[in-house]
Amino acid sequence: MIADMYKRREKLAYSLTGVLILVMAGYLVWNLPETSQEWLEAVVLLVPVIFMVMIAGSSRHKYNKVKALSIPEASGSLMESDHVIWKSDAVSLPRLLAFEKNGAYFGMLKMEKLPWWSHPIVFFQKSILSFIPSTYSFYTQEGEKLFSFRRNGFKETNVTIYDKEGNHLGTYIQEEFRSLFKVKGEIKDEKNLSVLSVKASGTSGDFSLSDEDGHRWAHFYNGRFPHEYTKLFRDVDNDIVELSNELSLKNKRLLLAVISFLFMNRSLNG
Repeated sequence: MIADMYKRREKLAYSLTGVLILVMAGYLVWNLPETSQEWLEAVVLLVPVIFMVMIAGSSRHKYNKVKALSIPEASGSLMESDHVIWKSDAVSLPRLLAFEKNGAYFGMLKMEKLPWWSHPIVFFQKSILSFIPSTYSFYTQEGEKLFSFRRNGFKETNVTIYDKEGNHLGTYIQEEFRSLFKVKGEIKDEKNLSVLSVKASGTSGDFSLSDEDGHRWAHFYNGRFPHEYTKLFRDVDNDIVELSNELSLKNKRLLLAVISFLFMNRSLNG
C-alpha cells in the first residue's frame, strides 16, 4: 500500500514534468530568446521541472525501500486507539490513509460523492474542493464504514457527520474565511447542542482540542512525525494526532470525523 502510494507519486511527478517541458518548449517556440540575458531569464523555467524530477527521484527511492515491506493491519480499531497518523495519498481524488505509530494500517478516508461538473476542475486544481459540496467516508482495513461526513458552504463551512448506518451524529461549523491561517469552528451534536469548540492552525503547527472543563480531546503536535516511532515513515511531513480514550463512542466518532476533515483540508490547501 505505501509502496503503491510512492509509485503513484513518482508517476504523477513524471507526468507533471512532461507537461512542464511541453509548456516550456511552446513558450520558447513563440518567444525564442535572442540575447544572453533573455536566455538566462528563460533558464528560470527549468526550476519547476527540476523540482518535479527531484520529487520523482525521491518517490522512486522511497518505493525501492518499502516495496518489499508487508504493511500489517492494525490489531485494534481506530475507535479504540489513542493516536492516528494521517498520510495523504497520491490519487486523482484526494484521500487520507490512517496508520498506527508502528505503521499498521487502520483504513482510509476517501471521497464518495462529488458533483459531476467539478471533476475536470478538481483534476487541475484540488484546492477547489474546499468550496465544492462533497462527501467523504472512512473505511477500515476490512472495508467497514466507521463514519462519513458531507461538506457544504462557502463563507461558513457546514460538515454534517453520520455514523456507519447513515444516522445523523452532529455537525461541525467552521468560519471558512479564516481557514487558511487559523481554523475556528464548533462541533454540535444531533440536537444542535454545542459539544466542543475548535481552534487550530490552518496550515501547520501544533494544536490541542479541549472542552470547557479542560479535558483534552485531541493533540496534534508540531506537524512532524517523530521518526523514532517507526521505521516505515520517513517523509518530512507526517501528521500524528493523540486521541483521548475517555470519550463516549459518539463523541469519539464526531472527533475523528472533524479531525479527518481538518487534515483533508490541509492536504488540499497544502
